[in-house]
Amino acid sequence: MDYLVVLIPSLPFIAAAIIGFGHLFNRITGQEGEYISAGIAKSAITLSCLIAISLLVTDLLGMNSDSITIGKWLDSGNLVVELNFITTGFSVIIAALFSIILVVVTRFSTNYIHKEPGFHRFFFVLSLFSSAMLFLILSGNAIGTFVGWELAGLCSYLLISFAYDRPVAALNATRVFVTNRIGDAGFILGIALSFYFAGTVNWVNLNELAGSLATPTATVISLCFVVAAIAKSAQLPFTPWLARAMEGPTPSSAVFYGGVMIHAGIFLVILLQPIIEKAPLTMGVLVVIGLFTAIYSFIVGLTQTDVKSSLCFAISGQLGLMFLECGLGLWELASWHLCAHAMVRNY
Repeated sequence: MDYLVVLIPSLPFIAAAIIGFGHLFNRITGQEGEYISAGIAKSAITLSCLIAISLLVTDLLGMNSDSITIGKWLDSGNLVVELNFITTGFSVIIAALFSIILVVVTRFSTNYIHKEPGFHRFFFVLSLFSSAMLFLILSGNAIGTFVGWELAGLCSYLLISFAYDRPVAALNATRVFVTNRIGDAGFILGIALSFYFAGTVNWVNLNELAGSLATPTATVISLCFVVAAIAKSAQLPFTPWLARAMEGPTPSSAVFYGGVMIHAGIFLVILLQPIIEKAPLTMGVLVVIGLFTAIYSFIVGLTQTDVKSSLCFAISGQLGLMFLECGLGLWELASWHLCAHAMVRNY
C-alpha cells in the first residue's frame, strides 16, 4: 500500500493535464464536452480518495512504514532532495479527509458551474488544486511541500479571478496573491535555514534532529515556517485577504477557504511540532497571534451585513483558536479541531 501513495496526488494531476490539453486543442469544448471534463475530474479525485482511505486503513492496522522514497529529485553538492512521501500519522488522516471533501465539491460543481463560460477551465484548475494539496500534505520533504504550497496558491489566484472580466475579481485575486507571497518568503528562508543548520530538508529527519538543535536555531527555523503558516491560514496581520478571496465561485470558496487550503498553515505547524516545542518564543508567538486573531475575527464578524463575509471571519477565528491551542501545547486538540472544522465549513 505504501507505494500507492504516489497515485493520490498523481491522478488529479493527470486529470488536469487531460482536461487542459483537451480544451487547448479543441477536443473538449462547449456544453457537449462538459460531461467529459466533469467525468474526468470526478473519476480522478474519487480514485485518489479511495486510495487515501485505503492507505489510512492500512496505517491504522500498523502495516505502513513511516515513509517511502520513489527516487532522487535533486542532487547538487551536499543538497540531496528525494521524491518521498509520508505514509503514516496525521498526514495520512488529513489526506483522506481532504480527498473526501474534494470529491464532494467536485461532484457539486458539476451542476453549479453548468453552462458557465469557464466550465472546462474551472475543472482544470480544481483538478490541479486537488493534486497540489494532496502533494503538499503527503510530501516527505520541505521542497516537495513548497511545490504543492505554490501550486495551490496559483490555483487560488486563478479561481478568485474566475470572472476575470470583472475588475473587482481581478484586483482581489492580485491582492491575495501578493499577500501570500510574504508567507512564501518565510517558507523559503525556513527551508534554507533547515538545510544550513540541520543538513536536511526531510520532514522526518528535521523533526528527529529537533532535540539536538540549539534553542536559538530552532526558534529561527520555526519562526520562518510560522510566518508562512499564518499568511496561508489568514492570521493577523494577514487576515483581511480572506474576505477578498470570496470573489470566486461558491464551490471554490468552500474548498479553498472553508474546507481545505485555508488549513494548510495550521497543518504545517502541527507537522513541525517537535521543532516548535523546542522554541518557547515560537510557542508564545502562536499564542499571541492565535488569540488576537480569534478576538479580531469575532468582533469584525459581528459587524458584517452578509452571510458570506460573516462566515469568512468565523473561519479565521476558528483557525486562530487552533494556533492558540498549538501555542499552549494542546497539539491533539488542535488536530481534532482542524478535522472537525474542515468538515463543518465545507458543508
